[in-house]
Amino acid sequence: MEVDDILRDFEASSAKPAKANISARLTQAMLNERMAPEILPYEHELMQETLTQIENQQQYLLDCHEYGDSNADSGLVSGDFKLQLMIIETDIERLNFLVRVYLRARLAKLDDYNLYYINLTSDADNKILSQAELEYLRSHFKILTKLYNNSFLKKMPEFLTLLDDTSGGQSMITAPDTNELVFVRIGGRDLTVSTSEEDFELVAGGIYVVRYSLIERYIQSGDIDLI
Repeated sequence: MEVDDILRDFEASSAKPAKANISARLTQAMLNERMAPEILPYEHELMQETLTQIENQQQYLLDCHEYGDSNADSGLVSGDFKLQLMIIETDIERLNFLVRVYLRARLAKLDDYNLYYINLTSDADNKILSQAELEYLRSHFKILTKLYNNSFLKKMPEFLTLLDDTSGGQSMITAPDTNELVFVRIGGRDLTVSTSEEDFELVAGGIYVVRYSLIERYIQSGDIDLI
């Protein structure tokens, strides 16, 4: 395989709109997750596409490096060839970084609102977490429960040991504050948001500060992005 063939293959793959689309979608998914007060539904399809893209790029790099090593003394490996490989390596690192930030933002919320999401998810009805996140959530809950029991719960009356007690008008479960104010950017169409007092319009392309609970459904539909 000639160097020109490798470069041509790389340029062809770089020109595919799906590749750039993955980066843009992953970046926005990461921003939405970091800015939202609650965990958003896990991006199953996007994450699978991203991991497949990373795997393909890594295999491409491996093939190119093997070719470069075998032809290092022949003069066929040019500076442009090495530059192309550096660009691919940088792109892999960028995608890896976005994936890590996305997942860490989700895990942080599972840590903060562990019992809330324990009650919200199950094997039969798990719409927001990946299987790995669900396993992490349950493991975290078991460790936390064991720590509390060994530290102080075993010394208290049984009626005071419930971690999910909601009696007396006070819930022991810490939940995300969905009334939190967030910055949003409106997509390609005008939206009308209704409150108990009035309706107000969000103009396409505009940037606003609104309560998360009012625009939550538009985030999941892709009409609004968090910034």
